[in-house]
Amino acid sequence: MATESKTKVQIPLIGILAVKNLLITKEDLQKALSECVGAKRTDAALKAYFLSNELISPKNIERLSRAAKTLGLRQKEYKFGAIAIRKGYINKSVLKLALEEQEKCMREQKKLRLVGDLLVEANMLTPEQRDDILKLQKRLRPQVKTNLKKSEGSSPEDSNSSQKDDTVSSDKTSDESSDKGDDASTLLPPEIIDGGVKLEISKDFMAAFLSKTDYFDKNLSLSQLKEALFDKGIINGIVADQMIEGFVNSSGFKTKSFRIARGVAPIQGKDAKVEFFFNTDYLKAGGLTEDGVIDFKDRGEIPHVEEDTVLAEKIPMVESRIGKNIYGDEIETVPGADIVLKIGKGAKLSEDGYKVLAAVKGAPKYAMSGHIFVHQEYVTEGDVDYETGHINYDGNVNIKGRIKSGFKVKGNDIAALELDGGIVTANGDVKVSGGINEGTIYARGNVYARFIHNSEITCMGDVIVEKEIVDSNVECSGTCIAKNGKLISSKVTAKMGVQVRNVGTEMAAPNTLKVGHDAFTDKELEKNKENIEKVKKQIKAIEDKKKTLAQENVELQKQITELAHVQDRSQLEEKELNSTISSMDENASDQEKVAQLKQKIIVLNENAKKAEVTLDGCFDKSEKIEEIVEKCDGDIETLKQRHNDFVEERANLIQWSKDNPGKPVVIVEGAIMPETVIVGKHSEKRVSELIRHARVSEVLVTSEDGSDLNIYEMQVGNI
Repeated sequence: MATESKTKVQIPLIGILAVKNLLITKEDLQKALSECVGAKRTDAALKAYFLSNELISPKNIERLSRAAKTLGLRQKEYKFGAIAIRKGYINKSVLKLALEEQEKCMREQKKLRLVGDLLVEANMLTPEQRDDILKLQKRLRPQVKTNLKKSEGSSPEDSNSSQKDDTVSSDKTSDESSDKGDDASTLLPPEIIDGGVKLEISKDFMAAFLSKTDYFDKNLSLSQLKEALFDKGIINGIVADQMIEGFVNSSGFKTKSFRIARGVAPIQGKDAKVEFFFNTDYLKAGGLTEDGVIDFKDRGEIPHVEEDTVLAEKIPMVESRIGKNIYGDEIETVPGADIVLKIGKGAKLSEDGYKVLAAVKGAPKYAMSGHIFVHQEYVTEGDVDYETGHINYDGNVNIKGRIKSGFKVKGNDIAALELDGGIVTANGDVKVSGGINEGTIYARGNVYARFIHNSEITCMGDVIVEKEIVDSNVECSGTCIAKNGKLISSKVTAKMGVQVRNVGTEMAAPNTLKVGHDAFTDKELEKNKENIEKVKKQIKAIEDKKKTLAQENVELQKQITELAHVQDRSQLEEKELNSTISSMDENASDQEKVAQLKQKIIVLNENAKKAEVTLDGCFDKSEKIEEIVEKCDGDIETLKQRHNDFVEERANLIQWSKDNPGKPVVIVEGAIMPETVIVGKHSEKRVSELIRHARVSEVLVTSEDGSDLNIYEMQVGNI
């Protein structure tokens, strides 16, 4: 085993940490190790290689050295604790507190304090017990004579803390101590334990191996061998007793190793994922020919599915499993996060709950709230006017005529021949084959039109126009495109910039172009905030209603109890009166009393009947209250789900905005007329003279020596 190990390349901690922290790749490390083969000290050779090849900066090398040293020390401290627990000196809770205190010192960059010293100071260990464990770990050093007086309460470990084996004080100390005596194996240096047995432990503390030396004690008992392992802190994953006895009695373990213990490998959790089988990027611009003309026959990449088509599939998350090394230390894992499949109208879940299927024939869509829908299509053969009225359809709307002034159309993807003063609200794209005149559009997709006149356009995607935009206000989170057209007397706010043929005319009022600004997302976030607050108020109103109903029900229950007592008392009194009557004689005086008692019984019966009627009414009221409360609970649950959807929508909007940073640029193939105002995120420019074939973009100004001045300006360049 020892001979074989010398042919292997050991990976120092500094190399492992460099890969783990993404400073280098595994390939870089393998190449570095091959270059450092034969070096007396691999870790020092690796450092030199990383620095000379500029793979890792000196500052990061220093950090890695400190981290490797600290990690090595913490591993020894965990072993110290495992041995202390095995020997019965302390329990796991005490060890956990000591390790947390040590970690706190490291985090606050205070003087390093060893676990043994902390436990001695807390009177949880005696100095002798601490030194006994350190001796087993071969960490106990002879004290160095010094003229300096040690502070009261110091222990031998105080001097040990400055020894090269246990500190992170300096690079020199670290270099001199790290991996001393290591060969090219994946195992730590072997130790000889009781009975002439050689013990080798893997560097990840996940396995321990035994082999016999020439002076192996053939009389070694099972209990002695296990005690020797326990003294080394090995308490987890030890093989069965019969296998250990087989090792002791076998003569074949002088040339090969016997695995005496194995840890439990951790399983890292993996997040659940959703794989979509349709295009979810409904904001992607499309429908343009190569020369920039809109092809209104091209419906882009909008998919169309049949019923029962699989739209999405959830790949389940992988549950994490905490590992445990041979010393019983838990190895932390990263838990996986689950995903809930959300479906809207036109979609359904499969029986196993892992697939989303189309419930109807139509166009699938993935909404910002995380829901998957399938939109069917509503078709009108003519105009939207007094004959049709407003259209509000939870799906795609295809209007074969015009949307006339004052009429509203609401849906997902909306297509129309013309928009003539109408108001359109779309969760997807809006496509107008002809022009938009005095119209208002608010869309979460793209807007396509031949021209836009005197209109208000607000959308999340691109605004793509074949001819011109005149006297209009356009706000979009995408690009405003009119490659063959012009902007006249309009205000355009486009996050991803403006691409047009011409900006302005000699006779028209000037244009204002704001680029890099995301007006649509700002409005959506404001609407989202209002919706969240509205839902919160609705939930509070229902909860207040529930409290009022609960109090009313309490009063009813009190009344029910009192009425029940009235009935009980009436029955009891009636029984007593009847008993009294039956005991009376039939003389005249008694007959008069009997009549009086019978009258009392009549009154009692009437009171009991009244109580019963009132009691029935109370029970009816109580039942109605319980029904209302049950409905309130359902309403609250629905509202809470809506609240969660709004919260997720907000997070998705913010993430989408971050993933699509603005482009403060204006590209004009023709001319930009004077007085045009171009506003970027940090600067603006008023065009003073005619500019042709220009690209106007916001740039960060630098000084002559190339230093950053933190000043922005709109610069004009050629296309």
